[in-house]
Amino acid sequence: MREPLSYAIAHKAAEAVLDAALAEGARICVAVVNRSGITKVLLSDDGVGPIGIETARRKAYTAAVTGVPTSKFAAFAASPAMAVAPVHHVDADPRAVPGGGPITVDAGEVIGAVGVGGADAETDERLASRALESLKDLIA
Repeated sequence: MREPLSYAIAHKAAEAVLDAALAEGARICVAVVNRSGITKVLLSDDGVGPIGIETARRKAYTAAVTGVPTSKFAAFAASPAMAVAPVHHVDADPRAVPGGGPITVDAGEVIGAVGVGGADAETDERLASRALESLKDLIA
């Protein structure tokens, strides 16, 4: 089976986000993963530390495996229902903070995700949304 999210598409989306961040003076890392949360592309600007890089990867992973934006997952993870069975007891990788979003096609099928880290939550979230918008034109 062919991977629905090609490297070429993932790389173009990541570059677009990195360029957008540079244009507004933000230093970020962007990760694009496939539907299983496996990293396809990881681009990091100069000066982004290891926490920003790992956060971007884990945000993308979270959005891919849950199928929802990480901001929505964060609200769910903070709910009283999750106190009984915290996510980290099942999987240590999810990151419940804004800045990640699933890449979907057709009737909501998740084919991957984008995660942005290194800036504040609002900037990461805005840039991840921009990445998802740019992918709409690339995925046919």
